[in-house]
Amino acid sequence: MSGDKRPARQYWRHVVGWPLLLLGVVGLALPFLQGILFILVALTILAPEVPALRRLVSALRKRYPVVFEKAAAMKENLKRRFGQP
Repeated sequence: MSGDKRPARQYWRHVVGWPLLLLGVVGLALPFLQGILFILVALTILAPEVPALRRLVSALRKRYPVVFEKAAAMKENLKRRFGQP
């Protein structure tokens, strides 16, 4: 069953991630869209599937470790709040 799950997850990561990245780039020029936010979300979604983005996120993690630590703490807090493992 897990063999069937991986390709579906890859598909949905690409279907959701690339439009968010495009929206983020457009949002950099438009004053009413938060481009950086969309780009960060897209990078988070696409990094496991796209090697170039994985390297970019790794470099950002090395350069800004405090930001990633805060994000991990927020993620754990949300998981606890909503009762997910």
